[in-house]
Amino acid sequence: MVTCDVCKRNKAVYLRTYSGHRLCPRCLERILARPVKRVIGESGLLRPNSRIALLIRPSNPAFSLAGLRLLSKVESKFNVKIIVIIPSQLEGLDRVSDTLEIAAQRTIIEKIVGKFPVIDGNGLSMIACVRLERAWGLTLARKSGAEALLYPLDRTTSNLLALEALLEGNPEGLSEALPTLPWTKPPTIHYLHRIEAEALVAYAFIDEAWVDSLCSPALPSKIPFLSLMGSRPELEFSSTKTLERLALNLSEKWNKCPYCGGFTRSKGACNYCRSLGVPRLLEDTAK
Repeated sequence: MVTCDVCKRNKAVYLRTYSGHRLCPRCLERILARPVKRVIGESGLLRPNSRIALLIRPSNPAFSLAGLRLLSKVESKFNVKIIVIIPSQLEGLDRVSDTLEIAAQRTIIEKIVGKFPVIDGNGLSMIACVRLERAWGLTLARKSGAEALLYPLDRTTSNLLALEALLEGNPEGLSEALPTLPWTKPPTIHYLHRIEAEALVAYAFIDEAWVDSLCSPALPSKIPFLSLMGSRPELEFSSTKTLERLALNLSEKWNKCPYCGGFTRSKGACNYCRSLGVPRLLEDTAK
């Protein structure tokens, strides 16, 4: 039996290639909970007894459910009330219900169900999908009186979108490299910002919380990613921080979309929200 490199007792079931650690399910969960706690704490956006909304992403519900379970592990530090926003297309699925029930045993949870505005997801770019989901989540978060929105944007996707934005000469996409968007109403926290997608996939499968997505947006090319990551499956931490610093510098100069909070060259809706017709799509959601 291969034992866990952390606890030295339990059977290892996952090799985290980013760090080289062989981990048991319990240690994997504990290790992944730490960056969630750190990102939320560093945001400085939560106060005791805050009401916070957590979005179940239509394009990646498995990561969202994994994030909810991780959040319920660290919620006691923040003493907040969690409002889970669920697309009606996912309501009633056993694994969604199971995760909500498990998380509710650890913290106080409310549930809001709303119909996600369906667009041909297979024809969307990843960044367009992220911005549509975030705009929809912000609308329901405001409606519920939440003081912050937790959006599950993982480190891998964040880095890919930022690199693609630079290569295309379109810095609008760099806003997705930030762990928080404090200017949105309510503020947005990308609380999975320090966790790589590979580890989240493993955690979701091990925890038997995998749920198929409602759509499959097009991922950007991994060629620039491969050229920078070296022998590891992720960018070095210093590269991620460089992307964050670039985005932070732009945040002081660029306009922000009033719907999704992303960078935009002009005032009003960003190109992504404008092309998707987000203002019209969200009218029914806001009612």
